[in-house]
Amino acid sequence: MHDDAYGRARPFQLFRGPRAKLDSIERRIERLLEGGVDTPVKKGRLAELMAVRDKMLVKEGAKKGAALAAASIPGLAGGLAASGIRGADVIEHEFGPEVIRGHNIEGAAQGLRQTSVAPPGSGRLVPVPFVAAAGVDPVVVLTAAAGANSMTGANVARVTNAVNWAVLRVVALVTQVLQAPTASAGLMQDFRIGGSPNLFLIEDWITMDDYDVDKEQFAGLRAYPVLISPNTALLTCMARGGTVGAELVYAVVEIVTEVLRDDAFGPGLPGAYAR
Repeated sequence: MHDDAYGRARPFQLFRGPRAKLDSIERRIERLLEGGVDTPVKKGRLAELMAVRDKMLVKEGAKKGAALAAASIPGLAGGLAASGIRGADVIEHEFGPEVIRGHNIEGAAQGLRQTSVAPPGSGRLVPVPFVAAAGVDPVVVLTAAAGANSMTGANVARVTNAVNWAVLRVVALVTQVLQAPTASAGLMQDFRIGGSPNLFLIEDWITMDDYDVDKEQFAGLRAYPVLISPNTALLTCMARGGTVGAELVYAVVEIVTEVLRDDAFGPGLPGAYAR
């Protein structure tokens, strides 16, 4: 036996069946707060109601996340937001005095900030390296012209291999210069996806250091298109000599992608950044 406003009952007795709706639980919490939470029984009752409500909110959030991932498949409405967060996602939940006052049974003006680290969602931040045509080696070797400093070498075309088992969205381009002696540098130009326009803002050469993987945030692009096989990403590279001619620059260039759909594992689920 129990009373909806004041009595104590086990959650599985109260909320089983189709009538266990989130709005119904919210109304019961409101009625309990309006009547005053001044006894241990009422405090326990409030804690039970809020625990059940929180579980239902978690389930509802998970369903919305799966729907968001499915909506990101090309041809359907919606899309996943590109994220510059690397590795794990940092989530902050802040409850100020205004938010906590409605459930603060002691009536004190106080606040709470919780910070947690969540693993990234499946299918996010997957690198795809540039290689020579029909090649597999991700390291590009660029040669500056001999005879004088500040001379540039021959253009080297790079391409990503087709990924025909997944639909990808381009999130960023990153570089890592492994060796560049005597002030030499790697240069890039004409970054395209299939027959798209140049994704770099300018048509001239830019340095690989601008897109270095060790920078805190990804450097921006003009757009973040979807990459679907047989399309591939294309890029032109070149070396600029330093104080000595004929220098070699070793570098790795990759596109960072988000997996929207995988033929083997289904749609990629968004991480905490999308919730």
